[in-house]
Amino acid sequence: GDGVRNPDLVAPGRSLQGLRVPGSHIDAAFPGGRISDRFFRGSGTSQAAAVVSGAAALVIQQRPQIRPDELKALFTSTARALPAADGRGQGAGLLSLDTALKTPTPRAVQTWQRSTGTGSLELARGSSRLILDGVVLTGERDIFGVPFNSAAMAPATLVGQTWTGGTWNGSAWTGDGWSGNEWSTIEWSGVSWSGNEWSTYSWSGNEWSGNEWSGNEWSGNEWSGNEWSANEWSANEWSANEWSASGWQSAEWSSGR
Repeated sequence: GDGVRNPDLVAPGRSLQGLRVPGSHIDAAFPGGRISDRFFRGSGTSQAAAVVSGAAALVIQQRPQIRPDELKALFTSTARALPAADGRGQGAGLLSLDTALKTPTPRAVQTWQRSTGTGSLELARGSSRLILDGVVLTGERDIFGVPFNSAAMAPATLVGQTWTGGTWNGSAWTGDGWSGNEWSTIEWSGVSWSGNEWSTYSWSGNEWSGNEWSGNEWSGNEWSGNEWSANEWSANEWSANEWSASGWQSAEWSSGR
């Protein structure tokens, strides 16, 4: 009655092992979660949702004709209530796949009031806010900061007219480009992606700056023309453990040896 949407049920979501994405924001921000080069340990609703999705896949494999409303009813009716836990916070309780797989499919059909699409964009954000360069996105404005009128957008959506060419709500998303703060053709220019951001390592035209590629050069451990510096190849030479013209001796190719 307080307008808050509570979970239907809960699932394990703490310290679960998954695949690691080296160099991603979460990989860089939480190095303690790294298990190996391949695996990462994480906690949260992202992990719990994956457990529920996997359980749903197993039930659907067992009984392919089950409908979405029936699957939800099966999980909630077979969930196990957690002791000393807030009833609203756990919904029907903890997912119990073993019990669900042994329970006949219940008859269930959900009915919901049809959405009108005319609600408030600001209220839909809840407590989450996007921030770009210290500016908070609030009010009835889309992600570009353009005023958003849900009453006008809803009927246009119903008849498939919210997109005009590559334009939506006055902002262009055309071809292989996104313009605004922008991808246009092959270029990211102006405002970078902030937060988990593209900056420094931006790419503009044919250049990746930071460890960059410009023309035929990669700087840092770089390649320029026919040369790779640091452990480099220049003309016919590989330096450090190097190769040059004729002969391999110890750990190197060296001229005349």
